[in-house]
Amino acid sequence: MHRPIKSWENLPLPPEELERKKEKLQKLFAEVLTTLGFDWKNDPNMVDTPKRIAKMFLEFTEGNFTPMPSITVFDLSEMERDGVVGNIPVFVGPIEIKSLCSHHFLPIIGNVYFEYIPESKVLGLSKIPRIIKWLARRPIIQELFTRQVVKTFLEILNEVKGIAVYVKAKHMCMTVRGVNESNAYMVTEAFYGLYEENEELRANFLRKIKE
Repeated sequence: MHRPIKSWENLPLPPEELERKKEKLQKLFAEVLTTLGFDWKNDPNMVDTPKRIAKMFLEFTEGNFTPMPSITVFDLSEMERDGVVGNIPVFVGPIEIKSLCSHHFLPIIGNVYFEYIPESKVLGLSKIPRIIKWLARRPIIQELFTRQVVKTFLEILNEVKGIAVYVKAKHMCMTVRGVNESNAYMVTEAFYGLYEENEELRANFLRKIKE
């Protein structure tokens, strides 16, 4: 049995450990259905529900228990010295995310918009959405997730002139229960480096999102 982890942490597990986790979850969700009063074993619509729920929660938390996707980084230091690269923002979005609210374990569905200004290294383009989707596949607080995207790319690139992140998402914990506000979105932003200092850069980033 692995050590307990916080919702934002990552602890990759071997396939056999994940399989044991799924089997245990299946038994626990079967007990939940029984406690609720359902004759799920004799209901053709529910007989496989514990298995499906166990699989679903492992999918939603795979960012906690699988390694970060492989990363391709290209060194542009020579081009930077020759003045070829310069302050060229790289914008990617919308990147669709599906996550879990860490308070209620209900889905969060939304989009992430990401932009960075390279220093001497650039990421392979497809790696940006892969990493962001992986970061989202765990129980999250959107404010913390937004900052974690910035922190993760800072660690990957080591040197970067600026990072901007914008997250717009619907939280099922608010749309299907409680206040039942189905039209409301939550928006969070985080900026680093030149984006903190330069209002025009921030405005250009936000303009691309609206376009």
